[in-house]
Amino acid sequence: MAIWELFSKRAADLAKSGVEDVYQYTDIPQPLRVQISQIAIEALGMAASYGYTTSENPRWVEIENIFCREKGSYALGNARTSGDRVITYMSGCSTEDWIDLLELLCFSIIVVNQDNQHFFRQQWGVEVEQEAALDEVNYRLREAGVGYQFEEEQVIRVDSQFIHAEVVKPALSLLTGREFDGPRDEFLTAHQHYRRGEHRQAVAMAANSLESTFKSIFDKKGWEYQKGARISDLIKVARSHSLWPDYLDASFDQLVATLQSGLPKIRDNDASHGQGAVPKGVPAFVAAYALHLAASKIVFLVGAANA
Repeated sequence: MAIWELFSKRAADLAKSGVEDVYQYTDIPQPLRVQISQIAIEALGMAASYGYTTSENPRWVEIENIFCREKGSYALGNARTSGDRVITYMSGCSTEDWIDLLELLCFSIIVVNQDNQHFFRQQWGVEVEQEAALDEVNYRLREAGVGYQFEEEQVIRVDSQFIHAEVVKPALSLLTGREFDGPRDEFLTAHQHYRRGEHRQAVAMAANSLESTFKSIFDKKGWEYQKGARISDLIKVARSHSLWPDYLDASFDQLVATLQSGLPKIRDNDASHGQGAVPKGVPAFVAAYALHLAASKIVFLVGAANA
């Protein structure tokens, strides 16, 4: 049997930095445990078929065997079949074990959907295709605010992605002061919308958070601005008060252009104005870009204000 590089082995060197995050990594909510089990049953098929003898689904058997071999145990419980034992175990096991089993389940879903597995899918009553099943797994994880995703045939922590660790978390850390309560709440709300698949609302709240960050800095410093000021107006106020050093003016033009045409443009086009006869959809990747762009600008602005 091949040696499997389980999540827990790779996760040993991913120590938490202690910075507040929009995701959590230590607790798997019970509803999420149930949802993932339901997806697994639909995507891998029944645990067994019953007649004169019991015939077990080999995919469930393999999942239990791999897990037990890597963990140094014989079985996951006393239930009748491997599938039943895996599902029962996942309902109450540790977070680390649950993530390990999640990875094995997702990888098995890929195997079941290979071209030569058509008879297997018929025999065991597989109800959903690979893409739909894995998309729902990742959606349920985001929805629950649990910071893991299944990508490239393995589970990863969201904060092991550079953009999340280097931009989103620092933005949250910098917005912890009382004067930034407004933009912080808006930024967290934007992430809540994103996790629920409400992409239009996520874009709008990300833009609001950026605008509120400008205004919070101006309020703290006593700089005047119009209440209904747009991003372009807020940038002018910041530059007039030298929020960033003069020597950055030339190199900052590109960043100003991004602030003016990037996030506000996304919001104007996709989130704020009327939809017309046909509702506009905002793709997930556009919403993610809006969140990351807002976070990077927040980090820059607060850093400049504190310099």
